[in-house]
Amino acid sequence: MMSKVKLIERISQMNRTARAEFLAEFNEAELQQYLANLETVWADFQQQFYRTPDSDVIGSERYEPALMAG
Repeated sequence: MMSKVKLIERISQMNRTARAEFLAEFNEAELQQYLANLETVWADFQQQFYRTPDSDVIGSERYEPALMAG
C-alpha cells in the first residue's frame, strides 16, 4: 500500500482540482478507495477513446472518439 503522501501525489496527478490540504483530511484507506475510483474512471475513458499521434506537436497525443457498437 502506498503512503498517504504518495496517495495524495497520485490523486493530485489524476485530479488536478483536488487540493492536497483537502485530501490530507482523509485516512489512507479512504484515499486508496478514491484513487481506485479515479483509476476506474480513467480506464473507462480510455476504452471509449483511442489515442492517435498528433502530427502537429512532437511527442504529444490527442484523443479521438472511437466508434462503439450499441
